[in-house]
Amino acid sequence: MNNGGGRFFKSSPRQRASIEIAGDTRYKVPWADVKATLKNVKMEVELGFDVATAWKEAQRCLNCDVQTVFTDRLCIECDACVDICPMDCITFTTNGDEKDLRSRLNAPAKDMTQDLYVSGPLKTQRVMVKDEDVCLHCGLCAERCPTGAWDMQKYLIEMALPGTNTLPYHKKAA
Repeated sequence: MNNGGGRFFKSSPRQRASIEIAGDTRYKVPWADVKATLKNVKMEVELGFDVATAWKEAQRCLNCDVQTVFTDRLCIECDACVDICPMDCITFTTNGDEKDLRSRLNAPAKDMTQDLYVSGPLKTQRVMVKDEDVCLHCGLCAERCPTGAWDMQKYLIEMALPGTNTLPYHKKAA
């Protein structure tokens, strides 16, 4: 998704699997007794999950339907998103061909099958390049951005199935 004239580099076609979106149960973290925690301020309130419940909670899909959306006209190139990104998947650099860009990323993408998002030109004529395969979709870039150039948007993808006449399209989630 793009709001500013960027482009994707996709060197090899990749079909992303379409799965049913399940309303998985979220498990509540058990708490210690309120009376006990009020008597002892050093006592942990959240007790944590047992191993079986922790495993079930970890299996829930947390962010497959949330994407980072970058609006290049709002970006002031402060690099706050670069500083906060735990995966180093965001780079501001001069534009170039795909092979050149891949070599200049904060985390170089030597695997030509990795997807890159390249924004349109920014105010300094640099571009923002994001490695889509490395991005965790954690939303820290959107939280840190002072101008709202980064946004986290939830969406649904409906994929065309073989033998049908429907094309893939994007639809915003309700």
